[in-house]
Amino acid sequence: MSIYVSLGKYSTFSDNPSFSPPLFIRLFNFLILFRLIPTAFYRGNAWLIFKINVSLADKSDELNMKKITIAIDGFSSCGKSTMAKDLAREVGYIYIDSGAMYRAVTLYSIENGIFDGDIIDTEKLKKEIGNIHISFRLNKEGRPETYLNDVNVEDKIRSMSVSSKVSPISALDFVRKEMVAQQQSMGAKKGIVMDGRDIGTTVFPNAELKIFVTATPEIRARRRYDELKAKGQEASFDEILENVKQRDYIDQHRDVSPLRKADDALLLDNTDLTIAQQKEWLFDQFNKVTN
Repeated sequence: MSIYVSLGKYSTFSDNPSFSPPLFIRLFNFLILFRLIPTAFYRGNAWLIFKINVSLADKSDELNMKKITIAIDGFSSCGKSTMAKDLAREVGYIYIDSGAMYRAVTLYSIENGIFDGDIIDTEKLKKEIGNIHISFRLNKEGRPETYLNDVNVEDKIRSMSVSSKVSPISALDFVRKEMVAQQQSMGAKKGIVMDGRDIGTTVFPNAELKIFVTATPEIRARRRYDELKAKGQEASFDEILENVKQRDYIDQHRDVSPLRKADDALLLDNTDLTIAQQKEWLFDQFNKVTN
């Protein structure tokens, strides 16, 4: 009877007689086989041999899968966050919502008198930007929520009052500089999924997987409207649609890190896709890069 241990591309069972697996794989095989296989024969548990084979194959996948940085950019209300959160949870990566960070700065500005109508007191914000501390914590369902100076602001930052003012805040060069520095620090060790407007072009230009998401303004406005209504918040579809169009224009025409598709980014138009279809497509792209 032949016994072999499969370790994916480092399998000890090969049609190529000249193939020699790396030393660490050979040592790993020997230690496992030396310890467990005699026990299997002694007890007559042939199934344990199969279990060893499967376990080592799984370990191989873990060893061989390199950690990467995943950048998901695109227009507002395209479902970027949903995609990013789901992928991060499934593959064990850290999810960072960069858009929530700019929304948190906007909320801080609204609550601390930095806005006078639509006018931003940039000098005041510049002095106080160092007092704005943003973090993410998992809720009971395992989903990340945004904290501003240790206060949960996840619901507040999704309101229309914040949505209508976030674009001019995010266009300020000193705000973007501070947020980009924080984001790059969060993702220094890779193994992250981050979504936003300039992740693949500015924050992580060398990300191994870049996705650019788009959909029609009407579809995006409808999604936003449904989301707000589901949370019990008052919403006007026409107002949301106008806000979506305004944000598109501001995001694409700002001087600092405008929204654009990176040259090496994959385009995903999810106008007519379900969340399940998006998820399947994204996982296919992830597997192509990591395997």
